[in-house]
Amino acid sequence: MLPLTVLMPVCDTPADMLHQAIDSILGQSFGDFEFLMVDDGSRRQETRDCLNGYLKADARVRVLWEEHCGVTAALNTGLRHARGAFIARQDADDWSEPSRLEAQVEFLRAHPDTGLCGTAAWTHQENGRRLWLRRLPLGNEEILAAFWHGSPFMHGSVMFERERALSIGGYREEFPCSQDYDFLWRLAEAAGAANLSDALYHYRYASRSVSARRAAEQANTFQAAQKLALARRRGETEDVAGALAGGEGLSSIFDAALKQADHLMLAGAYGSACQAYLHLVMARPASGRAWAKLGRCALFVAIPQIREVCFR
Repeated sequence: MLPLTVLMPVCDTPADMLHQAIDSILGQSFGDFEFLMVDDGSRRQETRDCLNGYLKADARVRVLWEEHCGVTAALNTGLRHARGAFIARQDADDWSEPSRLEAQVEFLRAHPDTGLCGTAAWTHQENGRRLWLRRLPLGNEEILAAFWHGSPFMHGSVMFERERALSIGGYREEFPCSQDYDFLWRLAEAAGAANLSDALYHYRYASRSVSARRAAEQANTFQAAQKLALARRRGETEDVAGALAGGEGLSSIFDAALKQADHLMLAGAYGSACQAYLHLVMARPASGRAWAKLGRCALFVAIPQIREVCFR
């Protein structure tokens, strides 16, 4: 068995982003791995050509060509076909520092009580312009507590034990989104978790990954993951279908839509972000939060020097 599989789902990723992601992995200081890319039915010829080029050029590269079934199914396909004892995630529009895999493998080997390890990350706009450093909780107890407020991991930065991931059932395919939030929460509970303080990953806010139409769906799956976590804490049977069917409140949908507008702003899609904020202000003219976020967007665009301060 190989020590490591790097798992990356791909679906119509632009070639320039894909080259940056792949080159950042093939140039790692730790080289004993397979690079398993699961193509989720890409229709862009440039994406398929890019994958084929690396498949021919580097023996560590494997590509699984799948019909389009969504990222959750692609991740589970990768888990089933991986040959490594550890799985390192990588997103196709992000990139990693050269020492990332070596640092995580060394940490997990030195801490057998920990089966999940992420890292701090630099955040970037879609064009690659650096925003700021995102620090994350480091220890297991801090991480488990943080899950109740949101994911304490950058999903693309994590490395974990393959067998432990399979033992909890992998990613829940009932979840059309927020599947990483639910999966990593369950894995952290089962395996123990940590984040490295070094920023070894680069996360790109991509406007093409954001759709305001999915606000309700994202709010619902986020709440479902929390309901299932509460059931586990109480020793109750997890009812996935029931948690997902519970529905989301209007306030949760509105909050999710605001977050998606934030994502567009951070990606650098300022026109789309302003339109999204204006739509939400018109939908709820009495919402102070919506007005405040619209004003913050104006400052974010106009004064680059205060972007980190005004966003946080």
